Order: sequence, then structure tokens, then C-alpha cells
Amino acid sequence: MAEEIGKFSLEHVSTTYTEDEDGNISIHTNWCGKAEGYGVVYDTTIFGPTALMELNDDLEGGPIKRIGQGFLEDGTTVAGSGSGQWSKKPGEHIWKTDCVLQISDGTKIRSVGEVHLDTLTFSGTNYSVDE
Repeated sequence: MAEEIGKFSLEHVSTTYTEDEDGNISIHTNWCGKAEGYGVVYDTTIFGPTALMELNDDLEGGPIKRIGQGFLEDGTTVAGSGSGQWSKKPGEHIWKTDCVLQISDGTKIRSVGEVHLDTLTFSGTNYSVDE
């Protein structure tokens, strides 16, 4: 893995479910917290889309999209968006996430984390992306 940029720790704000014209469900989770190097951050992580009949205990993972904004300590701001995958940690209410985000300052980061559904927290580590 590339160089560690810093840790992030977010708390759940809200969740919204949407359904597309084919009946697939997307779960939009909103988070707020802090990320080293990015200050206060707001994040929307979208799980899916997934067919309704697959949203059960057999679902092991799937696609994610992340969109967010950071408010740096120096008064500037950056936004980012990207995609990746999530996977369920067996026997626990934890979803592991791994995605690459394009940042509005021109950099890319890899963000690896865990959503703890029992405590409504999302934390992990951001890494530089070598291209």
C-alpha cells in the first residue's frame, strides 16, 4: 500500500434509500467528522445499487460511491468523489470499504475503512495513490 496520509473518524448523520426504474436499491449514508489533512469533513457513501431481493443476509458486498468535502484548518476547502467496493465482515455488523477518490486539488487518495453499524461510526485510513 502507498504512503499513509492520515486517519479519519466519522459519525452517522442520516440514511436515505432510493430506488431506480429497475427496482434496484441504493443506500445513501451521510457522515460528519474529521480526517487528518482535511479538517472537518462531510461524506456521503452510497452502497449499491442492489436488487431488492438481494438485500438480505446473503449479500456479501458490492459497489460503493463516495462524495465529500473537507474544510481544512487553513480556511481552504477541497471536494472529492470516487468509487470502490464494500464487503461484509462475517458474523458482525461491520462493512469494510475500499475506494479511490479524485480530490479537487488534483490528487487521488485510496480510502480504506470500516462502517460499524452497531455504533454508527465510520473510520479508517487514507493513503496516497501513486500513478
